[in-house]
Amino acid sequence: MSGFSYNLYRSMDTRCRAMTQPIPVSPPLGVEEARRRLPELLERAAGGEGFVIQRHKKPMAALVPLGGHPPTDPLKRQRQIQSLMVLQGSGRRYWDPNQRHPARPVATAPAFVQDIASEQEDPASFHPRRLVQGSRIALDGTALVAFLADAKGTRKYLQPLMQGIAQGTWQGVISSVSLARVLEGPLAQGDEVLAQRYATAFANPQQWLQLPADGALVLAAARLQRQEPQLDEIRAIELATAIAAEAAVLVTDHPALAQTGQHPVLSALRL
Repeated sequence: MSGFSYNLYRSMDTRCRAMTQPIPVSPPLGVEEARRRLPELLERAAGGEGFVIQRHKKPMAALVPLGGHPPTDPLKRQRQIQSLMVLQGSGRRYWDPNQRHPARPVATAPAFVQDIASEQEDPASFHPRRLVQGSRIALDGTALVAFLADAKGTRKYLQPLMQGIAQGTWQGVISSVSLARVLEGPLAQGDEVLAQRYATAFANPQQWLQLPADGALVLAAARLQRQEPQLDEIRAIELATAIAAEAAVLVTDHPALAQTGQHPVLSALRL
């Protein structure tokens, strides 16, 4: 098997959009929980996140950032970047290598898919620098697990994308099912500390947009399944999340999503 070989829809460049980002608001907190976690909440608010505090399920107050911008202090900004990048390889012992490299038929790429190579090899190939600043990049559970487990090839291809997200050049998009896939690895081994690190890292609003699988998104996923029967429920939700977030591209390591005709995809196919 070779390392990552990425594929990209030729139309991707036309789908890159500038991002306008309101203050992200996390799920509401009760008064007691907010009091107990106040130092943490203040730190997260300083980083751009907003919180609604409720009593008896009735909103009472809001904790919001002053300006909602990323940290300007160089040390804080560096810590924010490192908090994501240090996770690369942290999950090596938590996922079965066979699960990270699922058996799959070698399919012929559709006409609208092109291989990724370095710009020196092929000036027409995709390179992360083609993504405009502020673009959203959706990563499904398979791609995130590959990064966390430091699977073969990730340092060359996934690392630049994750570095751009960590620096705030782009914003990552993660679905609730992707987050569940990320958390199940350490939780299955009883590593609550690492699971919490993952949950905290992927909740950083300066780097990530989390989209819950609500009724509207599940309905969109069901419609996608009817259009593309090769998608199971999870893959359909991943694709619907990328579309709903207006992501410039969806990064995946799953063959069904690699062959979709509904959205630009970077496919980490290990053939």
